[in-house]
Amino acid sequence: MAGYGQFCAVARALDVVGERWTLLIVRELLLGAASFGDLCRGLPRIPRATLSARLRTLRAAGIVDDYHLTEAGAALAPVVRELARWAIATDSAALREDHLDTAALTWDMRRRIEADALPDRKVVLAIEFTDRPAPDSRFWLHLSRTGIDLCRDDTGAPVDVWLTTSTRAATEWWIGNLSWEQLLQQPGVRVHGDHALQHQMHRWFKRYVFTPDTFATAT
Repeated sequence: MAGYGQFCAVARALDVVGERWTLLIVRELLLGAASFGDLCRGLPRIPRATLSARLRTLRAAGIVDDYHLTEAGAALAPVVRELARWAIATDSAALREDHLDTAALTWDMRRRIEADALPDRKVVLAIEFTDRPAPDSRFWLHLSRTGIDLCRDDTGAPVDVWLTTSTRAATEWWIGNLSWEQLLQQPGVRVHGDHALQHQMHRWFKRYVFTPDTFATAT
C-alpha cells in the first residue's frame, strides 16, 4: 500500500496498519491465535496470499514475531477496543446481512468457552443454521474441561444438545444484542436434546469479547 506521505502521526500509523485485514489480524492475535491456521479460521474470508502478505508487513514493522504480538503489537489492543466501542455506539457500522458468517461465528464461540461451567463429562453441541447451505449450515462443538474442538463434519459422536437457529438470531445473541431468553423466542430457534444440559448451556459461553455490556461495565 502506498503511504499517505504525511507527517501526521495518524497517517503514519495508517501507513502500517491501515490496509484491509491488518487490524483484524491483530485482533485475532490478541484473542489467542497462534498459527497461520488459527488466523485462517478466525478470518475465513481472507485469501491465504493476502494473509501471508499482511503478516510480512506486520513482521517488517516489528508488530508480529512468529505469530505473537511484540510489545508494539500488543499496544494496539486499546485501538482495537475503541474501534469496537465506536461500532457499537454508531449506526454508521450497524450489523448487516453481509456481516453474518457462520464459520467466523462458531470459531469465536469455540474460543470463548467457560470451561469451568461445563459438565464433568464431554458434551457434543450441534448447531444448525437454517438459512445457510452446506457446508456452512452445521457445526459440532466437542466440549470438555480439558479441551474444545470445533468440527464442520459429523464425527459420529452422539449429540447431547442441538441448537437450531438462523444466523442473524445467533449472531445477535453472541454480540450481546439479545439475551439467551430472547434468542429462544426468535422465530425458528429451537433447542432440543438432554433437558438438564438445555437449561445450563447458555452458561458455557462467555460470548463476544466486545458486547455492549463490556463497555457499560467499564464506564
